[in-house]
Amino acid sequence: MNVLQQQILEDLETLPEALQAEILDFVQFLKAKMARNAQQSPVPNGDAIARLCEQIAARNTMPSIPDPSAWQREIRKDRPLPGRDD
Repeated sequence: MNVLQQQILEDLETLPEALQAEILDFVQFLKAKMARNAQQSPVPNGDAIARLCEQIAARNTMPSIPDPSAWQREIRKDRPLPGRDD
């Protein structure tokens, strides 16, 4: 048993049983979190997102916007805030 494990056990023994149960719950939570993280693939998904964007564009989901690039530039412009002078 390493020093950290020994310290955890010593501190755990000083706590009431109800708090020891909370510690156990937290340890189980951390183990589940670690298992979920291990299952997640660190593979970049940029290609999948690009394909999805192409599919959305091909469906013409927003026919009211004739030029999506121009619309996006317009949306991103800084506008004066109400109550402020230019």
